[in-house]
Amino acid sequence: MWKVPALIAGALSLLVGTQTAQAAVITYNVAQNYNQVVYDVSHPAWDTLFTGSFSYDDTTHAVSGLTGSLSQAMTGNTAWVALDYQLSAVNDGPDWLLVSAFAKNTTDVFMGGGFTTGGTTTYGNQNAYVTVAINLTDPTTALGQSQIDKLAYGDCTPGSLMGGMGGMGGMGGMGGMGGMGGMGGMGTIC
Repeated sequence: MWKVPALIAGALSLLVGTQTAQAAVITYNVAQNYNQVVYDVSHPAWDTLFTGSFSYDDTTHAVSGLTGSLSQAMTGNTAWVALDYQLSAVNDGPDWLLVSAFAKNTTDVFMGGGFTTGGTTTYGNQNAYVTVAINLTDPTTALGQSQIDKLAYGDCTPGSLMGGMGGMGGMGGMGGMGGMGGMGGMGTIC
C-alpha cells in the first residue's frame, strides 16, 4: 500500500530535481564601415556605415532578425536606409555564416535579379542590402581577412552614390573595391 505513493513521490522528486537545458537567445549589435575612397580627400568622414542588431540562439547557433540602417555617404551620412528584412544566410565554412538584410522584402537588388557582389546596375526596385559575417561558435569573434573580404553592401535607393542607378561596396570578388569605390574594412559585433 505504501509502495505506490512512495514510487509516485520518487518519480516526482526526479522530475522536480531534473534541470532542463534552456536556450539563451542573445541580442548582439553589429557595426560595419565601408571606406568611400571617392571622398578620402574632400570628406574623409563620409564613409558608408551599417549599424544594426541580430538575435543568436546559443544552443542551435541560429541567427535571426538581422536588421539595421545603412548610411548614405553622399549626404554626409545624414540620410539612412532601413534594412528590415533578413532574407539570406549562407554558410561560409564550418564556423561562419554570411547573413544579409534588405530594405525591401526581396533579394533582388541588381539588374538580372539577386544581390551578387560586384553588381552595379539597379534592378529597378530601389532596394539596398548589407552582408555581415557572424561566427557561429562565438559571435563576438574578431573577423579575419577571409570574413572581411566578404563584407558587402549594395544601395540602389534614390539617395545612394549613384542616385538610385545602383552602387555597391565591399571586398569580395572586386579585387578589394566595390563598384562605387567602397572598400570593406571594419566589422564589429558586441
